[in-house]
Amino acid sequence: MESFTVQVFPVARPDEWRAFCESAATGQRADSHRQMLRRLGVKREHIYLAGPQTMVLVWEGLDQKEVGQKMADMLENPQSEHERYLATYVIPVVHGVDPSMGAPPEVEQIVTIET
Repeated sequence: MESFTVQVFPVARPDEWRAFCESAATGQRADSHRQMLRRLGVKREHIYLAGPQTMVLVWEGLDQKEVGQKMADMLENPQSEHERYLATYVIPVVHGVDPSMGAPPEVEQIVTIET
């Protein structure tokens, strides 16, 4: 894996969140979600549920130092109906995060340990 990002988000509505994830992966939103990921420079997206209400998002192909600005730009200037849906519904309602708070906090890499 060349570069990747990790972000953690709350999940305020787990059932709606799962339905959205399925739609983005293989359903009605799959094509538009992939277009957004390509536009952001993401090669592969991994979505995990950590506990009942925490999402861990891993994007391959995007450096951790770029993710905050790219997400903020996408939320402030959505380029498609799908991005507008993320900015106006998924993030504020399904995740319970106020998009006007700006970019997610920076994740600082401390060490890499190889075996």
